[in-house]
Amino acid sequence: MTDFDKIKREPLLDEALYTESVRFKTESFINRTLEDALTGKSESRSYREGRSWDWASAFLELLIQMYSGGVDIEELKPCAKRMFEFFEQHKLNFPEFHLEPWEPDAYQYILWLLSLAVLFDMPERVAAISSLVSDTSEQGRDSLLRQLFARAGAEVHGDKLIHDKPYSELQAAINTSGDEQRQLMGRYLKHWYQNMKSCYWYGRDKRPISGFFGYWAFEAGMVTVLWDIDDTVYRDLPYYPKDLVDYARAKHVADHFTQGRLIGAPGMTAKSGEECPCTGVWTCDDWAVGPQTFSRGITLPTDSGRQVTWRLTKVI
Repeated sequence: MTDFDKIKREPLLDEALYTESVRFKTESFINRTLEDALTGKSESRSYREGRSWDWASAFLELLIQMYSGGVDIEELKPCAKRMFEFFEQHKLNFPEFHLEPWEPDAYQYILWLLSLAVLFDMPERVAAISSLVSDTSEQGRDSLLRQLFARAGAEVHGDKLIHDKPYSELQAAINTSGDEQRQLMGRYLKHWYQNMKSCYWYGRDKRPISGFFGYWAFEAGMVTVLWDIDDTVYRDLPYYPKDLVDYARAKHVADHFTQGRLIGAPGMTAKSGEECPCTGVWTCDDWAVGPQTFSRGITLPTDSGRQVTWRLTKVI
């Protein structure tokens, strides 16, 4: 067994192919500026936007690839910083650009960016990531993204889960607790890869010249950290980035992200006269009132004319 095989985190990674892919990305993107690459090229806005996206996405893939290859996480932080800067510059140069959550690849990019911002302890990046998420139609508004961004300190809109596979189990996990929560996280990871067939990177380990960068459910790591879940039963499952989770926990990352009011999380409260923030079963904190089902958007009622506090017990 080579030293590379001992330190790599992605078991499917081939050392020679990994080395060549990292070399190519380094020479093509790291050691070369986007401005130089555009010199003498087409002046069309669409071409420049495409090349700008190439740079940002290449940095993201390289960051994931280096994590897969076993690079120390502290050594990865400068690459993560530059990667986020490229995405932010892309949005600044092309403000009309958005990631559409109904597209499986775009959804993955959103989850990658948010998860890595959390796990690398970069709360200052969350607002910029949220600005990349399209909010132009109901088709592009996702309830899981809304809950994840709310926990990380930003706001995006959405009432329904767009991609039931594989994300329904992840959403269910953040809306429960205890053993059920841990079991849901385990099932999410077990089904994760097989439910990702529509993503562009699926099956890359079987295509030698594809630039395989590893398979990681970083969002499972983010949820584990931010919702403070005991990962004992699933930390050794494939696709779970346990080293990055351990790093984030050692840095007390969960304390660095604004919790605010976790919309759609059991335990959240709202008062009579306020708009119901989430469809679900609610109980009254102040009086012995039986469980009530309220729809999102209605005005929460009083109890016999008395102002009360309602607490969400189950999301519907």
